[in-house]
Amino acid sequence: MIDVPDAETKFDIGQFNDFYAKVKPTLYIKLTDVFTMHNMVANDVSVLCIQQEDSVLRDVLRELGSARANEAEMSAGLADVTLSLGGRMHAVEGKCSMVVTVTT
Repeated sequence: MIDVPDAETKFDIGQFNDFYAKVKPTLYIKLTDVFTMHNMVANDVSVLCIQQEDSVLRDVLRELGSARANEAEMSAGLADVTLSLGGRMHAVEGKCSMVVTVTT
């Protein structure tokens, strides 16, 4: 339905980028964009989940409630959502404590 390239391809990031990158990527998402996407998905859930067995998305939307109600409730502190992406390096504990693993 939609083809989104992975972050490594889109931003030309190699598997060892965490070893030499000084600045970590930060994503800024406006809450209005979050509510707009929520509303779009809720309006088109019958197209996205053709069969009733595809209930995961329906369950998530039911738990979230109405996009408009959530937007009205959160409008007092309307701000951007900031996500700072950390590296994929993880120190390994134990005998091989000098080993660092990179997860993919």
